[in-house]
Amino acid sequence: MTELNEKQRAYWNERFRQLWGLHGTGSATFGRQFNAWRYRVRRHVFRRAVRRLDLELGAFAALDVGSGTGFYLREWRALGAAQVCCLDISDWALDRLARECPSAEFIHADIGAVDLAISAGRFDAVTAIDVLTHVLDDGAYSRALANIHRALKPGGHLLYTDSFFHGPGKRHEDYWRGRTLAEATEAIEASGFEIVSRVPFSVLMSAPTDTRHRERNERLWEAVLRPFLGREWTGFLLGAVLYPAERALVRLLRESPAIELMCCRKRGHEAPTR
Repeated sequence: MTELNEKQRAYWNERFRQLWGLHGTGSATFGRQFNAWRYRVRRHVFRRAVRRLDLELGAFAALDVGSGTGFYLREWRALGAAQVCCLDISDWALDRLARECPSAEFIHADIGAVDLAISAGRFDAVTAIDVLTHVLDDGAYSRALANIHRALKPGGHLLYTDSFFHGPGKRHEDYWRGRTLAEATEAIEASGFEIVSRVPFSVLMSAPTDTRHRERNERLWEAVLRPFLGREWTGFLLGAVLYPAERALVRLLRESPAIELMCCRKRGHEAPTR
């Protein structure tokens, strides 16, 4: 691994040791209860998106990139995947998941690595949920897409999330980078994919980063939610209040001011050689 990737591996290992659960992969600030409500919405959006792929139940193989604590591993199983393979940069998380889900396959690797050891044309679908935003380098981002493309069967699907900014992208310290819709579209198409759909993944329960007055709106959002921080019971109440509206909005809106789920299909030929 490169020095940067080793730093990320150490970061995620320590984070999962301290926060094993949905608050570890989600927003640690809001605790377990609020994150449980957030992931209920995500389950609804994710399952609806997967059902639209018309996969052959009981026969398809799925790769979950950045499995973390295993939420989408379990979702793939619930949706009928015959085979689920988990890839993550955190060896600590994979060891824990292997004990909890021994029938799955686990690969300790960086999805943006050169010469990633993964079988070509093996998977019907790949998830990279809240993962590619942690790939900061453009070259590694392109390699991640190329590696996913190679792992998919012709016509297979990639589902991944970002803010897909209409304005400038955003970077937070040295572990998160949100790309613009134009940047993501260019990289996806250059890697041999076509975009099938893009739907809201979170609206009220995540910061409104993709808005015209981004900084002001983020400050307002944080100010409204700040009183609910730090205590699990207030996080539960906040989630319970927002959940019905969030469920309605992710279905009704065409775009989200926060996070979106993009579905891409692999074309029937190999990606261009870079």
